[in-house]
Amino acid sequence: MLKLKYSLYFVMLLILLVAVPCIAIAEDYSALRYDYQQLIRSSQLQRQRTNWKKLIDRFDRYLTQQPRGKNVEKGLFLLARTWDGLSKASGSHSDAREAIAHYIDMADRFPQSRLADDALFLAALASEQLLKDKPAAHNLYQRLVTQIPAGDMAKEAQKKLSLLPAPVEKKQPVVTDQNQHNYQSVGDSPRLEKIRYWSGPEYTRVVLDLTAPVVAKPNYLKGENPRLYFDLLYTQRAADLPSIVSIGNGLVKQVRSSHFDAQRTRVVLDLNRVAEYKLATLENPHRLVIDIKGQPLKVGLTTEQSGKQDVQVAADDSIASILDSSSDRQAVLHVPQGMHDEGIHLIVIDAGHGGRDPGAIGPNNVYEKNVTLKLAKALAKALRQQMSVKVLLTRSDDRYLKLQERTEYANQVGADLFISLHANATANGKAYGVETYFLNLSKNNQAAEVAARENGTTLQEVGNLEAILFDLMANAKINESSRLAAEVQQSLVAGLRPHYSRIKDHGVKQGPFHVLLGATMPSVLIEAGFISNSREEKRLVSAGYHKKVAAAVVNGVKKYSATIEQIAKR
Repeated sequence: MLKLKYSLYFVMLLILLVAVPCIAIAEDYSALRYDYQQLIRSSQLQRQRTNWKKLIDRFDRYLTQQPRGKNVEKGLFLLARTWDGLSKASGSHSDAREAIAHYIDMADRFPQSRLADDALFLAALASEQLLKDKPAAHNLYQRLVTQIPAGDMAKEAQKKLSLLPAPVEKKQPVVTDQNQHNYQSVGDSPRLEKIRYWSGPEYTRVVLDLTAPVVAKPNYLKGENPRLYFDLLYTQRAADLPSIVSIGNGLVKQVRSSHFDAQRTRVVLDLNRVAEYKLATLENPHRLVIDIKGQPLKVGLTTEQSGKQDVQVAADDSIASILDSSSDRQAVLHVPQGMHDEGIHLIVIDAGHGGRDPGAIGPNNVYEKNVTLKLAKALAKALRQQMSVKVLLTRSDDRYLKLQERTEYANQVGADLFISLHANATANGKAYGVETYFLNLSKNNQAAEVAARENGTTLQEVGNLEAILFDLMANAKINESSRLAAEVQQSLVAGLRPHYSRIKDHGVKQGPFHVLLGATMPSVLIEAGFISNSREEKRLVSAGYHKKVAAAVVNGVKKYSATIEQIAKR
């Protein structure tokens, strides 16, 4: 009996020990509101993206823990405000769309709330000022005035409407098809062009190809027939888009799309079972990426296996399989293994651009993407032969990769170095020479212009990127990257000048390059010549020049490795 008594005490103690952490992490609205106010009052805190994201995660946790709490509507509103603040600090359209979606979600869920009109007004303001989407802004202001005319923001919304042109309604052609949807398009509305998917053992990615940014509202119905659906506001469907895309891989049955009403297109993912999902918004081109993760049910042949050709299934490749196999997409800090004892073992070479992204184009129609691929293969061969290291390429053929996928791949495989290869360009075509970059704040306009071109962004967006770059510096190994860039640049100039005339040394520079962001190992970006210069364009297509550049870079990597070894021994 005594043993039983102590056993019961032990069980109760275990319950308390397990329960205490749960209580400890419970979020309180008052504390969240206070921390939000502290964040918006500090310009220093606002410069670090991680501060915004931590608060967003806490709001999400609070809303999950207390779905019917008395402060839920206020929590939803402050969550949208936090995304709004982040979008203004980062300049990111993706962050702005998150803010707009959360504002609209709050107004939809609590239409009688005194904050509903504020939410709609701020959503319209973000659409107008951050996304420059006047038709969407007009419709949100109009919704506020129509649905909440007594709200304190109704007069302000009316003033905004008087300054904004009404969206142009496109006349629909007269058709005899009785199944034709009767809806009105809004201005130059975004259009859902295509639905694609990738399948893995416990993972399915569905990609919605769009012509413009959209506001996506996710909803999850977890019943006997679970389904995940997204309302794409003010979005049309392409005329030739199938209404049903069959997947049938045991996790996702099919994807359906249709015009839900005059203001939205609805995309529904019919699932075999309840599973986790993540939504990402991407640009250039515009896409919504929906990742579904979970244990699939055993089913028959998939659409791809059965030979049907009604959808496009992306072929697997080395980088995709590496990225998709990771259960956690967050980069972890990678310390190069034993530069001091073991040396460099694995290097990832990135051939810039590719696929639908040609990069810069020379006067004789030479594409940067083709030059960088040949350079990458030559460098990989030289590194393997001269340093006996393992070398992986982010791409070995002409395919498109997102910038963030390249460094993410290097992180996942545990690379010791990351080298991205490019060819420079200027408008006048007179510039020539070589230069090497590492990740940092740009120190001059020319560096910012190169970063903007390689990032596929504007100079203003480069400036916005710099504003939140500080919190990424800790994992970027800036000092080691600077040292690697110096050795590579010096070796490039020394290795090319004996063989070619007019090799101009532009030196080592620093800039906010997207392709280097997130790399947790020393990383550099090499501009191996100006493809816009006719003389250097000829060199860049020459196999002899590729070998000389590769040999020079290998020499630079060797010197860098020796320098790191000496520092480690001190």
